[in-house]
Amino acid sequence: MLTKHLINLLKDIKSYFNSSFLLVFCYLFTFLVFWLIKDYPFFWDTIQLGSKHAHFYYENDFRSFLLPQNIDSGHPPFFGLYLALLWKLFGQTLAVSHFAILPFTLLSIYVVNKIGDYFLGKKKGIWLILLILVDPTFAAQNILVSPDAILMSCFLLGILAIIKRRDWLLVLAALGLAMVSMRGMMVVLVLYVLKVYESWQVSDIFGGVRHLFKNGLVFIPSGLLALAFLGYHYYATGWIGYHENSPWATSFERVDFKGFLKNIGILGWRLVDFGRVFVMLPLIVLLSLKFTRKINPLRNQKFTFLAVLLISSVILLTPSLLIHKYLTAHRYLLPVFFACSLFLLYLVFNHQTQGNKSIKNILLPIIFFGLFSGNFWIYPPKIAQGWDATLSHLPYYDLRAEMMDHIKEEQLDFQKIGSVFPEVGARKFRELNGIEEGFSQADLNNQDHIFYSNVMNDFSDEEVEELMTEWKVIKRLEKRGVFVVLCEKK
Repeated sequence: MLTKHLINLLKDIKSYFNSSFLLVFCYLFTFLVFWLIKDYPFFWDTIQLGSKHAHFYYENDFRSFLLPQNIDSGHPPFFGLYLALLWKLFGQTLAVSHFAILPFTLLSIYVVNKIGDYFLGKKKGIWLILLILVDPTFAAQNILVSPDAILMSCFLLGILAIIKRRDWLLVLAALGLAMVSMRGMMVVLVLYVLKVYESWQVSDIFGGVRHLFKNGLVFIPSGLLALAFLGYHYYATGWIGYHENSPWATSFERVDFKGFLKNIGILGWRLVDFGRVFVMLPLIVLLSLKFTRKINPLRNQKFTFLAVLLISSVILLTPSLLIHKYLTAHRYLLPVFFACSLFLLYLVFNHQTQGNKSIKNILLPIIFFGLFSGNFWIYPPKIAQGWDATLSHLPYYDLRAEMMDHIKEEQLDFQKIGSVFPEVGARKFRELNGIEEGFSQADLNNQDHIFYSNVMNDFSDEEVEELMTEWKVIKRLEKRGVFVVLCEKK
């Protein structure tokens, strides 16, 4: 008997050191990744949400709290303030900008480890970290100096605070979400639903109302912060979210019924895109098998918690995607993606069959490598894809730098070269080099040179066809499916 207990103790100690070693390895790996990408320029929406916002505060010495309307997208500006403050303290460099995100990425890994320990067990929780690290959208957003990296770290911290019943930690997580963006404010509602569910112990209507109010107390600070900002913003500008002259007004246009159905299709595509089909299909199958058994899975507290997490994330975060024209970015669904991955791993490790071990040994590598493969998915040039939601865009940085050197060697005027998002405008917002000149908005009728890449979605199919057939390609660079082209009118 004593020998048996001693063996079990040694196994527990070995498991602890193995899990700790893997966690430390993940930290070191993350630090190495940030070191390797520290000089990458700002890309896609982070040019607006990160660089331009921070430039305004940095160049104006924080004299104004609200952003000018041409770059004000309605979100709380704290991320831009955070970057600008770090630039003042440590220098306005790309490295400082990237390492500003590192603490939040490390926090996410730590919290994911704790969440994995709770739902999967200490020996299995590392799988959740591995699945999150290879998730194309999570990985891409964390290397892009993106506020969504901070949003996810606060969301994950909120989940941990709820399952550990640490209200003070939940207050901090909710405050962080409210400071990041308006979508962060919506994610606070997901945490509120989880908080209400996790502690639900009432049997009458009066008790239910009291319970709803009681669990809302921890969200009062974040609610007051959100209301204070939105109220002040409306008082100063006359609008919340967007206005009719906003550069992003078209994104907020309401769709008709046909557009609504189209957005449902886009949502479905987002849920399986970039390797996530290897998460969604097993999740659907295992959920179906779970409900065909005689034992009701809803009696399991962890199962129902994860079900509430997934359902509330979908219900609260997807309506804006469905009813608006262009609010369909992958990053908007990051909480949903995490909920799916966590739920799937829980079902894999708790699927009871005679061949359970063999099923796990087969499923886990398929899920892991299938999701990882999403970082290499590249669609044909005429199919728009979310390049900020996958690591497949990484070759673009080197190709872009080489093309910039070629343009300078040929002594071409950047201002006279046309391009589209994300390359229109001053280069200083991308490279932090102080250079005001940059590419102009593409006009194929009136420009002699066009800079084009397949990471650009704003060229129409007709324009792409014209560039490839009627213009002369004077320089083309390609690497791992990503290409950049400098075209000259014949």
